[in-house]
Amino acid sequence: MNPCDFSRRDFLKAAAASTGMLLLGRHAWGMENVSPRIIHPYPNKIAWGNGMLRLSKRARLVVGRDCDAGALAMMKETWQRFTLGGVKLDVVRQPSVKPFEFLLGGGQPPQRDPNDTYALNANAAGIAASAVDATAMRHAWFTMLQLLQPRDDLSFAVPHVEIHDWPALKFRGLHLCIFRETSPVMIEKAIRLAAFLKFTHVVLEFWGMLQLDALKELSWPEAWTKTQAGRLVGIARGMGLEVIPMFNMWGHASGSRVRYGRHVVLDQHPKLAPLFEPDGWTWCLSNPRTQDLLRRVADELMSFAGPGQYFHIGCDEAYSHATCDRCRQPDPVALLADHVNNLAAHLEKRGRRAIMWGDTLLERGKWPSGFAANGTPAMPTHLALDRISRKIVIADWHYGVTKGDVPTVAHFRGRGFEVLACPWDSPANIQTLAKAAAANQSGLLMTTWHHLVQSIPTLPYTAACVWSKDQTALKLKQAESSLVRTATASLLRKLVPAEGKFERAGWNPFELPSETN
Repeated sequence: MNPCDFSRRDFLKAAAASTGMLLLGRHAWGMENVSPRIIHPYPNKIAWGNGMLRLSKRARLVVGRDCDAGALAMMKETWQRFTLGGVKLDVVRQPSVKPFEFLLGGGQPPQRDPNDTYALNANAAGIAASAVDATAMRHAWFTMLQLLQPRDDLSFAVPHVEIHDWPALKFRGLHLCIFRETSPVMIEKAIRLAAFLKFTHVVLEFWGMLQLDALKELSWPEAWTKTQAGRLVGIARGMGLEVIPMFNMWGHASGSRVRYGRHVVLDQHPKLAPLFEPDGWTWCLSNPRTQDLLRRVADELMSFAGPGQYFHIGCDEAYSHATCDRCRQPDPVALLADHVNNLAAHLEKRGRRAIMWGDTLLERGKWPSGFAANGTPAMPTHLALDRISRKIVIADWHYGVTKGDVPTVAHFRGRGFEVLACPWDSPANIQTLAKAAAANQSGLLMTTWHHLVQSIPTLPYTAACVWSKDQTALKLKQAESSLVRTATASLLRKLVPAEGKFERAGWNPFELPSETN
């Protein structure tokens, strides 16, 4: 059957057949806009059949001789968790199987359509997938795991289905902050969930919480060691995410949020004040010691994160730019442009592209309400836009934009930059910026900041926005807020088991929040 010819009537029949529900007249009881299986993100092209495949006790996974070792390790681990230990997986490598294919049982790899990054089918013979690369093979596996439904005897039922799938946006990133209060298990949950939902990149920003050799005062005494943090990097890479290290190399130089007034460096070593502008909030760009330190930090973080294409240099909310006697002498716009260009050139020599926030390159008052623009007549940093390298990727963040167009994305694109639209944790904000990214052939970087516990349950919604080309997945009942939360909880129970511990369950450390939370 051609998936495009799969009518709503056929959809409801297949849904009823695969779930055991009865069709009543023209509608299935309780089935309005519900698919036979909840899949996040919902595939772009899918045809549900009428049969069921049953898996019990043992399953034979066949992969190619050159199958990616990291992908295979992940497949074995997640199979154990999603089958609840009830179906043992026997892995066989066969030269006749291509590197980015896998077979369960007697399934045969489906033919991919031209746009597919992966194709997957399940029928009476078994389950099989074909993908364009190791990342897409992981995506096929993550889709397949969501088809499994347990029975009382710990066998599993899989509906007959044919899937052809591809993403709407190539770059689908998640930005994570590690504060003093952030627990490693919460970051692990966010990383595993994002990878499972087919995100491609994770940005890790340590707010004074990673011990650095470049300067010990850049971290608090209780900061994570590279061994502790490296475990999370290993998880991300094993799940198929590229890790993007981040260090704010202009504003936010305190390594802490401005609302509480801490400074990771100056509260430990006040004599290092010349590295910063007088208020400490911004790095002193005219100080050669500052420039040398920032490059050593970048090199250290790139080594820590492992191979990758990008480095996020931050550069947002630099309210005290060029306020010291030395910085205010030259042209402050040129000072900024030279700074980011030199950083980008340093990163380029190491095979990376710089990503920077875009707020300082937009003039305040020139854009609609809700847009983040921090260039002002008194500090016209927006004039640096025409002076900075087009090899820099602009991360265009706007958290109050919840409808209509996002003209700043087109503005940056029109000036020759690659752009990442960056929403926060409001579904309307996420959908609006995702639409703008798709319309402008850009990517999306989901931010979380200090609201990680609020952002985690929005990740399936975000995944739908950046994966589904026409966003039909958002029209399904499974996209409703309460069902997205229950789906998130269900996935996390398998991806990062709570092991019976309250503090490991869910996505926050409390059930009844206090006023301070």
